[in-house]
Amino acid sequence: MTTAAERAEERTAPCILLDTPAEQPELGFPAIAAALATIIRTSEPRFAVGIFGSWGSGKTTLMNAIADELASDQLVIVQFNAWRYEKEPHLIVPLLDTVRGALITWAGAAQRRPEAAERARGIARKIGTVVRAFATGLSAQVGVGPVAKVTFDVGKALQAMGAGDSDPADGPQSMYFAAFSQLAAAFDEVQAAEFARIVVFVDDLDRCLPANALDLIESMKLFFDLPGFVFVVGVDQDVVERAVREKFPARERQGLNGTGAVDRTEIEYVKKIFQVPYALPPMTAGQLDDLMKSIYATAGLGAAQLDDLKNRVRRYLGYIAVEGRINPREVKRFINAYTLQTMIRPKLDQDTVLALQTLEFRREWEEAYDVVLAESDVFLDALRHYRTGEDSAFENLWPQLGLLPSDLILYLRSPAAEPLTRQPNLDEYIYSLHATRNYNSALTEAYRDVGKLRKELRRVAAEVHAPGDAGASAPASEMSAIAARLAGFAQHQKDHRRLVRIVEALQRTVARLSPSSVQDGKGTGSGDIAEWVRGTGEIVDQLQRELRVIRDSFVWSATP
Repeated sequence: MTTAAERAEERTAPCILLDTPAEQPELGFPAIAAALATIIRTSEPRFAVGIFGSWGSGKTTLMNAIADELASDQLVIVQFNAWRYEKEPHLIVPLLDTVRGALITWAGAAQRRPEAAERARGIARKIGTVVRAFATGLSAQVGVGPVAKVTFDVGKALQAMGAGDSDPADGPQSMYFAAFSQLAAAFDEVQAAEFARIVVFVDDLDRCLPANALDLIESMKLFFDLPGFVFVVGVDQDVVERAVREKFPARERQGLNGTGAVDRTEIEYVKKIFQVPYALPPMTAGQLDDLMKSIYATAGLGAAQLDDLKNRVRRYLGYIAVEGRINPREVKRFINAYTLQTMIRPKLDQDTVLALQTLEFRREWEEAYDVVLAESDVFLDALRHYRTGEDSAFENLWPQLGLLPSDLILYLRSPAAEPLTRQPNLDEYIYSLHATRNYNSALTEAYRDVGKLRKELRRVAAEVHAPGDAGASAPASEMSAIAARLAGFAQHQKDHRRLVRIVEALQRTVARLSPSSVQDGKGTGSGDIAEWVRGTGEIVDQLQRELRVIRDSFVWSATP
């Protein structure tokens, strides 16, 4: 049994911020929701609203706010989560079934007139018949690999709808014609059932595979010819456009709009489906305080964590939530990464945790973070010099950092970055951060090997003056061992075959430095050691860029 002391400790312990829609929307959402709700309530109900936004931009929060604005006995609200049903052979079946269930819920309300409730149940029965027919006709067989074979038996489906034995001249022979006729008959009774329209909210569509997302959108067209339907769909527009590109080859897409403008086909398709588009604007830096007030009010944080969030973490969020480059979900991820690190490793300096995490979270600063990963000790030494006014401190070591972004310059010389300079090294902080950011530990080691290669290159440039000198032996041996380790790492990156080719080129150029190769006439000559350093440095640059591609695939491909 939990003691009172343990319960008190649980109440004061830090907690993470849940990735759920905001209960008290900010960022201008109430005004947006009110406007869109008015359009849905007053316009003829045969259209779709597209809420477009990237991952974490607040699509679900806005749709929930719209649904709250629409709450009325004159409306049936349907909430459909597309991702939840993605394993279904066709998403129209769970979509129709969800509509049926919402009608039954509406009919069961205590204040409903019996006549209206029975009308709603009658509509639900007709929809249920269509759902059963689709479910009867559809069958899925698990094939070899991840692809399932889906077949449709029209005869079974028509039989389930009571049309299978009718005279061909009198009864429908097409399942879709029969289904449409049944649905049209059902929704002709909408007005008699005392609700003005059915509003269907479709969420998490961009979590589905592009082909499945497009199938559901295509199915929605069926409802546009039925009275009383409005769809509100939250989706990343890029997902829809990518699905159109995948489904229709370039030649076919030229014919979709008759203009031959292949690159506009996807846009025209979106316009045709969504008569009322609304693209969520990116969160501006000035709205960060509004978002934080909402988090303070609804997250249920203990007093100590709330104080830390307001007085320590908030300073760093100002460098993360820059205009157009952040969204509410990423703000929560930043806070949660910090919370988890400080709980697991409480001895770490909290400001150093935040300072390093800020550098890693800003994608535009990834070249600088690459250097942290590769040579953290050298980075810290350069940072100390840079903060005292030595403008070329980074460029002297890494020419690619010669032109730092202006906001990175401000950050590195600000009090926020100062905690980094307190540490003799950042190893423990790097591993702590990566544990919360879905990093591959082998990738971190590969970055360290890049740093070691750069150190050896500097050593060769400084010490090796002629081929065959004793000074060449140590760098050649060390670089050869590093290249061998990187070759092992590259072999496991099956989706990044370019990495294998880069490492093979590295191994060949390192072999040219060895004294034995020089003696055989295959190595570098005394006059071209500088050229060898330059050429090998270019290969290391390519290697580092490819590792960054792999890093991005781990860190930035989070599930929407």
